[in-house]
Amino acid sequence: MNILILWASLADYTVACFRQLANKPNVNMMLVFQSVNGIAPFDNFDLSFCQDALEDKNINFKFLSLKCFDFHPDLVLMASWNYKHYMKISKRCKEDGSVIISSFDNQWKSSIRQNVARLISPIYLKPVIDNFLVPGDRQAQLSYHLGYKQPFYGLYCANSNNFNNARYNSYAKKFLFIGRLIEQKGLRILLESYEKYRNIVSDPWELYIVGEGPLKINCQNRDGVSVKSFVQPSLLCGLFSVSSCFVLPSLHENWGLVIHEAALAGLPIISSSQCGATTWFLRDGKNGYLVEPEISNLTNALIKISNKSIAELERMSDISKTLGNLWTLDNWADIVYENFQNSIANH
Repeated sequence: MNILILWASLADYTVACFRQLANKPNVNMMLVFQSVNGIAPFDNFDLSFCQDALEDKNINFKFLSLKCFDFHPDLVLMASWNYKHYMKISKRCKEDGSVIISSFDNQWKSSIRQNVARLISPIYLKPVIDNFLVPGDRQAQLSYHLGYKQPFYGLYCANSNNFNNARYNSYAKKFLFIGRLIEQKGLRILLESYEKYRNIVSDPWELYIVGEGPLKINCQNRDGVSVKSFVQPSLLCGLFSVSSCFVLPSLHENWGLVIHEAALAGLPIISSSQCGATTWFLRDGKNGYLVEPEISNLTNALIKISNKSIAELERMSDISKTLGNLWTLDNWADIVYENFQNSIANH
């Protein structure tokens, strides 16, 4: 099975997923990818599992196209239809007999842009894309509106290998936020909620904030708040192990893979209901709290967690681990491989 992947910028978890898929029987993989986002300066990735790997930067389109066509893919996995040159390559590959699977993580919002996409799907998407690979139900709704009734689930999977030795620390008494330090992540709400929380409880937990972004300066010089720069994914397990609860109060978050990572690490989780990953990895009142991204809701959740006994926190941890380990790299590769095989066989 020759699989051509036309992707966006790489991250540790995407490389781990692709590597796991490449280890399946008779899989040959060619990878084309965009430059890495500067806000998340990942270390260089080992892409030796690919037959060929090209960074799509200053590459002549004709050269790139010929490289892809010469690979003779049975299936093309495309990051999104928003990359016009990927669509052109995929269209030509489809004409040569390839199955074309595109991915996206946008939730269905019935926005003007999504309704336009729904209207043009028969003439722009359907002639090229055979099916979609989406993270979960909220994205599947958009797929249905685009005319694709049986999308594949499971676009995202954390690098579960990074958490094989995870140990929960119920005694740490620290809240943890990891992410880009931007408005969308609900950072201002978190800071205001945490300040209010500290004024209410007698023995407040500390707050660790990890990441880079324009709001970093807003996080500094605050009582109880420690700020740490971007951490490489291989070191995240150690960071989770010195924390007792993960917090992500995003105003909007299509998925939020870090929620899966927190679950794998066994942390109780407080998350905004806007985060798509909560549908898989958070059970309200069981392994954490699902909140609206506003100050009073988040403050109450912080208070509830820090008032828990050690035994209660550890029960929450066990539930998080169970939910997180329902979806691992092995599971991801098994399901994606099977779906791709069936797509090729039925094409």
